[in-house]
Amino acid sequence: MKHLLLNILLTLTAFACFPTLNMAQSKALEKEVKKTCKEWRKEGWTMIDMRSTMEYALMKYRMYVDEDEDNRIAITGIAIGRNTKIGRDHAILNGLSNYATRAKAQIVGNMKSIMATDGAGDGSEEIDKFAAAYESSFNARIASLVKEHFALTRDKDGKKEFIVYMTIDEAAANKARHAAAEEAKNKANLGNLAEHLDEITNKPVEAE
Repeated sequence: MKHLLLNILLTLTAFACFPTLNMAQSKALEKEVKKTCKEWRKEGWTMIDMRSTMEYALMKYRMYVDEDEDNRIAITGIAIGRNTKIGRDHAILNGLSNYATRAKAQIVGNMKSIMATDGAGDGSEEIDKFAAAYESSFNARIASLVKEHFALTRDKDGKKEFIVYMTIDEAAANKARHAAAEEAKNKANLGNLAEHLDEITNKPVEAE
């Protein structure tokens, strides 16, 4: 009974924090959250931080992202280990690394596409040099920009599996992309491609 009352109270608190949803949207989201949490529990997942319920954590997270979908980018990270703190930290690093890798792949794809269109010859080696420096710089910059929302864990093959749900602010990530690109372009001879960096780095990283 106490657990049920806590669920209700926390859910109402979540809705109070994000009043932009109408009644139909709220009902649909609440139904979706309950279904997801039921599936998670069936798969053996539990909250790492037990100060809130799984439903409340997911509801608050979804509302936070949905309130500004263009600027709040969802990131998830996974890891396997034995120690909860280390496993959680590794999951966060995994999410950051995946995001940085996607950012690099996107910028490399755009640069090679521009190079092919302009008929500028084979500059792929210099692009690869740039990309490696860019990924390293961008990865270091985004660590402080990520907001962790909640984390789950479950036992798996004698170890623990972790998944962390995070977001990053696109406006801040955009600045980080530009800064990383400026730093990386000094480590490669990009030629005319350097003129397109602002245009390329302005594009948000594609979602997972």
